Amino acid sequence: MTTQNSLYAALIQELHHYAKENQHQRIVLGLSGGLTSAVALCLAVRAFGPKNVTSLLLPEMGITPHDDIDHARALAQHFGCTVHYQPINNFLVDHHFVSWEKGEEAFEKLKARVRSNLIHHYAESMNAMVLGTACKSDLLLGLGTRDGEFTGELHVLGDLYKTDVTELGRWIGLPEELFEKTPSRNLHPNQTDEDDLSGPWAKVDEILKKLAEGGDPGSLIQKGLDSLLVHKIVRLLEQNEGGMKEVLVVDTSRISESISKAREVEAQTLL
Repeated sequence: MTTQNSLYAALIQELHHYAKENQHQRIVLGLSGGLTSAVALCLAVRAFGPKNVTSLLLPEMGITPHDDIDHARALAQHFGCTVHYQPINNFLVDHHFVSWEKGEEAFEKLKARVRSNLIHHYAESMNAMVLGTACKSDLLLGLGTRDGEFTGELHVLGDLYKTDVTELGRWIGLPEELFEKTPSRNLHPNQTDEDDLSGPWAKVDEILKKLAEGGDPGSLIQKGLDSLLVHKIVRLLEQNEGGMKEVLVVDTSRISESISKAREVEAQTLL
């Protein structure tokens, strides 16, 4: 628990420091109803105060589950921050009538870019900083675009794997409903991250972490990890090589020393 407390406090401190250094007093973020943006909202409220935080709920009616909308609205209201609800359907209508052939993947990316445009429109109207909500796993695997899902001046969770964000969210005490959901970017009906990645996030992050530690695909497979999943993750990493360099994240390596010290203190108290 001490470790999570240290991480939580350090992320808030880093976010507050960045905002002060860049003269930001207000913050805006897209709130999807999922776990990662919920954790980002918690950090923003702690760093800026609820009166200076705005959450934009930007669902696509007919695609975004009603539970996600309800959970996002309830979370924003619980923290006392400003919330604006704006479905994106009307903004997508004219794109159906373009004169060229419309690709499905291109249209999915368009939805993310429409949301990004609305978030930046609010930020520029209200002189607010756009907070990115992507985690390290998303960024490494390219599950989004720089001007879409990865929009934001700073990604406060950008150096934490998806499973690390889940652990932090549990420590914070977020509603259990957020953890029970099947992770999805809601690109189309019944879409899930697990189907897209061919495996659950726990397995995906295990592979990402072992590769980051210097493991090679062959040795991971020999140790019993799913060969198809390993090869798919490696392929996605290669396709998105350098993607992490395109966004600014809170670098947890800068705060790892304080977390290590906290672990040492915790271990000594258990002796």
